[in-house]
Amino acid sequence: MRIYFCSDVHASRRCWKKFLNSWKFYEADHIIIGGDITGKFVVPIVERAAGVYSATFLGIERTVQAGEELETLQTRIADAGQYSFVTTPDEYATYERDQARIDELFKKLLMARAEEWMAEADQRLKGTGVRCFVSGANDDFFEIDDVIARSEVVEDPNGTVIELEGGVELLGMGYGNPTPWACPRDIPEAELADRIDKVAAGVKNMDRAIFSLHVPPLGSGLDIAPKLDDYLRPRIGTGGMEMIPVGSTATRDAIIKYHPMVGLHGHIHESKGVKKLEGVTIANPGSEYGEGVLDGLLVDIDPKNGLRRVELVTG
Repeated sequence: MRIYFCSDVHASRRCWKKFLNSWKFYEADHIIIGGDITGKFVVPIVERAAGVYSATFLGIERTVQAGEELETLQTRIADAGQYSFVTTPDEYATYERDQARIDELFKKLLMARAEEWMAEADQRLKGTGVRCFVSGANDDFFEIDDVIARSEVVEDPNGTVIELEGGVELLGMGYGNPTPWACPRDIPEAELADRIDKVAAGVKNMDRAIFSLHVPPLGSGLDIAPKLDDYLRPRIGTGGMEMIPVGSTATRDAIIKYHPMVGLHGHIHESKGVKKLEGVTIANPGSEYGEGVLDGLLVDIDPKNGLRRVELVTG
């Protein structure tokens, strides 16, 4: 059995399309996104004159003409995991200093893209025999779960155990430990540990269990991220950017306690790697979604002998 695993695509259109094609490219039986499928930013594209639009994208002020130029800009924004919003100066002004209205717009655009993605998965994967698993994680609104549930082919392993062939089981957990941004599924470590324990109780054979826990184990080497100051800016020391472990004690304790076949994680984009924790192989594919690069893992499993290898791949 071969599984392709990635995480933290954060609304990147290009990464999503690569993901849907990953089973063919890597000859995978199952494909998994381990959470954080939605984006973080809206890019207003304002019509300044008839057929002339401007937007600030990736720190650069851009002016485009209606038609192909506008469509190209919108595609580039979507590929980078952001949401374009074509508007007029008068409409744009109604959003200024109205955070509730901005939040409403953001969620509307976010949900629309998620709906598009699930429809595309249904169209591309139905009848192929490949199983596709996608779940929300700490950054994703809970409404995303309902969008995934309406898909004909996408399965959501979050908070449950799903049986694969050969006695292999997939345990999913999208909740994470607290972050400075107070994300929708950030919860205290004790609560996260309790949630993992309750789901793990449904695993029949830990020797064939895949623990897809979004946040990597604390101190595992898969959880190294920039240290932030009081204004949430990376701290720069004399030796450069300060990096610290920010993983989860609940995840670490669960890996040690249950000793699953393999642990697959995400969350920390800068900390890709394959490591060992108390003899258990654990891995984080990392994320470069903003560049449209899809970082992933190939997980090869022998039904008789268990895990064969975990390999980092980039496409």
